[in-house]
Amino acid sequence: MNAGVNVGDIIFQLFALGVPIFFIVILFLFWRSSKKKKEQLNRIEEKLDSLQKGN
Repeated sequence: MNAGVNVGDIIFQLFALGVPIFFIVILFLFWRSSKKKKEQLNRIEEKLDSLQKGN
């Protein structure tokens, strides 16, 4: 019996752990970007409303 660790097993374990982590990170970055864009649009909308009220 081989008591050592195979390189293929290590690569598979890293891949198996890395794929879900990768998707979680991508979803988090997408959510954060979406939130920042929404906040920016709200600020722009407030500025436009204040300009329209000034006229």
